[in-house]
Amino acid sequence: MAPKLVSPLTASLRASNSSVVHGCSGVPRSLPRIETVVEIRSSNGSPFKVRTVSLELRTIQKVVLPSKLGSTESVREFKIYDNPVAYRPPVGQFHSELIALDIPVLIPLPRDIVASGYHHNTQENWKAMTIHKLFVRVACGDTVDNELNYVEGFPIAIKLYDTLPLYRQFNEPVFETRTSNDKQILVELSMPVSAVGPRDEFVLFTKVMANHHNNRLKKNLRLAKLTLQIKELLECHEGGLPSKLTKIYTTTKEFKPEENQLNTQGISYKFRFEFPEDNDYLQMFNNKMNESDSTLGSSSDKTPYIESYNLAREKSIDKLEEGIPLTHIQGFTTIGKLYSIRYEAVLKVKLINSKDIEIHLPITVSPFDRISSSYLLQWILKECEYARGRFGRNLTDLVTTAKYKDLVDHLERLSAPPLAYRNNRSQWQRLGYTVDGYGNSKKIVADAAQIE
Repeated sequence: MAPKLVSPLTASLRASNSSVVHGCSGVPRSLPRIETVVEIRSSNGSPFKVRTVSLELRTIQKVVLPSKLGSTESVREFKIYDNPVAYRPPVGQFHSELIALDIPVLIPLPRDIVASGYHHNTQENWKAMTIHKLFVRVACGDTVDNELNYVEGFPIAIKLYDTLPLYRQFNEPVFETRTSNDKQILVELSMPVSAVGPRDEFVLFTKVMANHHNNRLKKNLRLAKLTLQIKELLECHEGGLPSKLTKIYTTTKEFKPEENQLNTQGISYKFRFEFPEDNDYLQMFNNKMNESDSTLGSSSDKTPYIESYNLAREKSIDKLEEGIPLTHIQGFTTIGKLYSIRYEAVLKVKLINSKDIEIHLPITVSPFDRISSSYLLQWILKECEYARGRFGRNLTDLVTTAKYKDLVDHLERLSAPPLAYRNNRSQWQRLGYTVDGYGNSKKIVADAAQIE
């Protein structure tokens, strides 16, 4: 059994009170990017010998489907970004002897990146997950024979903001007209919005009428019932896994015999319901909820308040991987390389004396509802303005058309160079350590004066 090796160094991302993802992914003009500093430190105060440091951003997608023999699992990793020489020794040197190393990171996110997320479909019992990780690989050693590689991965939570229900393209009405196979019936559909979020109101206008273009209409054409279904489709592109179609909502309107006679005037009906949700994390943006909480807290009534608790709404989930936002542990429209999740509204028209009609309308499901989108939209505008002021209009305009490799080359020129801390007392103090701890791994104490 090979002996365990102790790493002479540790790698971490610089602590910050904000996310390492800057800009708004899915909005190119905000220049979405990963911006942080990789801090490599000696694990025991002794200097370490560095050959190279490489950075790599990867997307990991996983799908688990039930099968007769248990479950079928498929995992794929896709490399997004790779910088094999984020740091290298000066020219003519094989390695550098350092006590610390800071590497600024400025990585643009591609336009087709997938949002981090986890979805467990309890009806069909399948699971789908997407996470992103930034890997730091440090090659240590002073010769080729004793070279060792140390790898550390950091989860990166990425949210997409390209499907907010407030966007104009999703608020243009969608019209659809279908004719039955026997040319007897016309069905007109109107959908005011084509994107919805959790607990958003979904509206669909329907009108069923006799086909006035047909001169040979049958007698006694009647409408039996209308059924609206919201379906969730999991498409697996690799791994040989089958697709899964699930009904997540169904509602039916039956018509009585005295009101279901069809003519050229038609029968109109309006479907209206609240879109299903898996959790209530977005309720923090709801003013009504905040007002009720403040009123409850300021009440002078001494009567004890007992909050009702609905156990039926509670849903237990598996332990989440690091890097998955809490707002993204439910189903939403996802387009990925291993799998995609799509949604559609299906209207089924049951007729008497005519052939039934089934109409499919694709819809976009956003992880954010309309209330939270109003707050996010203000932040997105500020991020776009900040990116234009910092990087210039030419670069922000280039994001929408340039290839990803060209964008990487542009941002690498703007990134600060690595900062290497040599093995001497002044560099040791610069890190914030006391002079007494230099060269003594047992006395590594931060100097309060240096920190301030």
